Amino acid sequence: MNCQSCNTTIDYRFQTNCAHCETEQASLPVVPIEAPMASVEKRFTWTRRVVNLLYILISSAAGMISGGVVLYFAGAIIYTTFLRSYDNAIHSCGGPGEAIAILSIWAGAFLGTVGGSVFAMKKPICR
Repeated sequence: MNCQSCNTTIDYRFQTNCAHCETEQASLPVVPIEAPMASVEKRFTWTRRVVNLLYILISSAAGMISGGVVLYFAGAIIYTTFLRSYDNAIHSCGGPGEAIAILSIWAGAFLGTVGGSVFAMKKPICR
């Protein structure tokens, strides 16, 4: 809207006085106050919940397998590099190499399951 005395454009959302001639406008336009809009966010239906639950289960299983494999090979590399020369145990009866392999698989599976679940919770398929 324009000022009545100098015809300068005034944005009445931010100011009521004319910045050019410093006159106050008597008749300000009254903006009707609307009711707040309802929430646009959709409620999850049971199908969306099931799809997200299946996504969490699949990603945690994939994380479990990939985490177990990664830590198993990391443990095998570390064992053959640093500890194999000091190992004098009988390999058919177990020994530290087998214990390290099993613990690596368990730790990798745990960390992969947690990581896959967190990833699926943070980035769901159905929002």
